[in-house]
Amino acid sequence: MLEVILWFIGIIIIVPVIYLAENIILSAIPGQNRSYPIQPIYRLIKHFSKTDLYNRPLTRWFPVGACVFALVTLFFVSAGENIMLIISGLVMMELFILVGACSTKEPYGIMAAQRGISRLAVWSFALMIAAASLYKAAGTLKLSLAIQYSGESILLSRLPLVTAGLFTAAMIKGNLGYFDFGINANTMSFLDTALYTPYGGRSLGFVQLTQWIETGIWLKLISFFLPWQPLISFLVSAVFYLAAMLLNAVVPKMTWKKVMMNSWIWAGGLPAINYIWLYML
Repeated sequence: MLEVILWFIGIIIIVPVIYLAENIILSAIPGQNRSYPIQPIYRLIKHFSKTDLYNRPLTRWFPVGACVFALVTLFFVSAGENIMLIISGLVMMELFILVGACSTKEPYGIMAAQRGISRLAVWSFALMIAAASLYKAAGTLKLSLAIQYSGESILLSRLPLVTAGLFTAAMIKGNLGYFDFGINANTMSFLDTALYTPYGGRSLGFVQLTQWIETGIWLKLISFFLPWQPLISFLVSAVFYLAAMLLNAVVPKMTWKKVMMNSWIWAGGLPAINYIWLYML
């Protein structure tokens, strides 16, 4: 239990450090917008210091519900629980945000929620195929038991495309590169983005906090498929994710339909190919 608690607290600490590192590095690059080194933390505090812009008692509770599911799911992934519990938690987090956006008459929020459902279909499909592939390769859905296979490099050698697909799914959720659906933004530009139009003040604070926790969940989940010690595997996945965040600053944006096609090919197609390949071994 102590190890689970340490992982839980450590992930909560490490993820903001990743966003701070992104902000510091991008601020030092010529041509990029300069900001204070602790700007992501400042924005989070600023959101929580404000009251919601609109008198929508029901809407403001949806981000709170998403944050609660994020914390519970983070505990599950820290404990190496059944991957289906983690998938269920991630889906519930997304549904709370989408339903909150649909609960008002804001046209941009409703439009973004509709596209968000399409995005949900992509990464949830990737997770389901990953779970099926994990069971086929390791004979279990419990991540703490499957990690012995990853320690012997068996899991990564049998599920390379699943691992790549999961990282792509993390990029989809992080709105990075060619997988940015353009319906919501990262922590540096939450305001005036379509999916978060109905939210304001503390609600946006809970949304940002949920996104940070969710990033940690994805990175920890990916680390179970890597062949090194748990801490090293997590740090490797974090470094790759930071690299994707930095590349996002120079990658041209695409229309959401092209992003959808890219997402299905990489996040959906790669794990599916890997799953079929397992039956051919």
